[in-house]
Amino acid sequence: KLMVLIRPRGGDFLYSEDEVAVMLADIVACKQLGANGVVIGGLLPDGALDITLTVQLLQAARRHELDVTFHRAVDACSNISQAVEQLIGMGIPRILTSGGHASAQQGADVIAGLVKQAAGRISVMAGGGVNAGNAAALLAATGVMELHSTCKRRHHSAMQYKRPNLIVSSALPLDDYVWNCTDESEVERLLQAACASHSQDRHTS
Repeated sequence: KLMVLIRPRGGDFLYSEDEVAVMLADIVACKQLGANGVVIGGLLPDGALDITLTVQLLQAARRHELDVTFHRAVDACSNISQAVEQLIGMGIPRILTSGGHASAQQGADVIAGLVKQAAGRISVMAGGGVNAGNAAALLAATGVMELHSTCKRRHHSAMQYKRPNLIVSSALPLDDYVWNCTDESEVERLLQAACASHSQDRHTS
């Protein structure tokens, strides 16, 4: 089953109107491209579940007959247990969680508590640092029936020549509450500076 993450950027889970519009359009695109479901979520500034947004995304998914999972925004909630009850009330079939910790292994006790709280009313999927080495232990410790893993490995370039002191990749802030975005005013300042320089060159030549 192909479940597509509906998330317009990294960072926190507080979204602007423009970002919500992107997410809604992405849900439509997922259906058109043959996905089976979508992974959604959003929070309010105080860390509470954004019920209005979640219902909006859920209804959009249902209109297109897509399965739904609520992603790890639940881990950033101010009250995870309360959020789970709210998601159950909405009819969300599944949540993805690390138990509010950096990894599912660290949050195993919390995840086990959520499984007990859910009591079959919602599926609890453990995710965050899950791999072949800890999967069996997590299943046993938490009681979950589903696991999420990126199953990634580090790939090393085959390049023989590597220019010293050059890193083209952008450095991402190591903080969920800080991220890079294009700033319209910075674009305008750049264009003004470039145009002014070009104009000066024409006058001096």
